[in-house]
Amino acid sequence: MIEAAQTLGASEREIMRSVVIPAILPDLYRDMRILLGWAWTYLIVAEVVGASTGISWFINQQAKYRNFDKVFAAIFIIGLIGVVSDLLLARLGKRLFHWKYINEK
Repeated sequence: MIEAAQTLGASEREIMRSVVIPAILPDLYRDMRILLGWAWTYLIVAEVVGASTGISWFINQQAKYRNFDKVFAAIFIIGLIGVVSDLLLARLGKRLFHWKYINEK
């Protein structure tokens, strides 16, 4: 694509703006979506280690008193938030970068 743009007489700035950046953005967005999942994981780990409030504290307190129904409900809510946010970001990515997903169904 870069060579085609050069053949058509595009300047370096036009190549960056019209070829390179649009080619990079979908993959960058996907990587950021993956990193969001890692961030959620580390957030939960950090809360478990040294928090006196928050959802991990709630889970630990309920587990201590053997209220496992509340423990599983809290874990389910954390998972549901993660799945829903990932699905919404995936849908947004398909709208923003529709040229990347033309051949997918």
